[in-house]
Amino acid sequence: MTARALKCDRSPIDDTIGWYNRTAETYAADTLVRNPVELRTAFLARLPRGSLILDARSGSGRDTLAFLEAGYEVEAFDASEELAEISTLVTGRKTRVARFESFTGPQGRYDGVWAFASLLHVAQHDLPDALDRLAHVLKPGGWLFANFKLGQGERIDGYGRHYTDMDSELLLPLFGDASGWSEVLTSVQTAEAAFGEPTGWVNLLARKSPD
Repeated sequence: MTARALKCDRSPIDDTIGWYNRTAETYAADTLVRNPVELRTAFLARLPRGSLILDARSGSGRDTLAFLEAGYEVEAFDASEELAEISTLVTGRKTRVARFESFTGPQGRYDGVWAFASLLHVAQHDLPDALDRLAHVLKPGGWLFANFKLGQGERIDGYGRHYTDMDSELLLPLFGDASGWSEVLTSVQTAEAAFGEPTGWVNLLARKSPD
């Protein structure tokens, strides 16, 4: 599939969620056999054992299930109603339907927020607000994991999904001194995306200021 330019006269986020609703079973089956063990391990190493994690746009529920099986408590949401139903069935835990752009939760509830291949669907101008919403629900000293497809700027892929591609140059300023984050780590890798497509990724671990 080839990417095409982002058009201003459409609702790309709604189109993206619609794609996930239409393909939920196929997408979930594919992602359930892909297992980012190293990324989860690096994230969990920073959290207290048995702590509470928010799986932010949990997709198939794969990572929610892995965290539960590792002895952590997990709450989850996804923007796709169909994927939320699948996640609920896979994990045995109710997955809430919500979008980053309007997500709300109790202040300081979670020890960690896991946003695997999910914030990358937020419009670039909405990312600061989405990060503020996640920081709000993180405990002081809590950790956020997020990853984005490697690049710069917004696009629509060949499936009709909206992406905001990032690299360290674009990503790090979102976590500057005034943003409430005290430690930020990034790395770059090539790994398979859904349906086995080799993709460059920028991975991020950010710690909310402990004060």
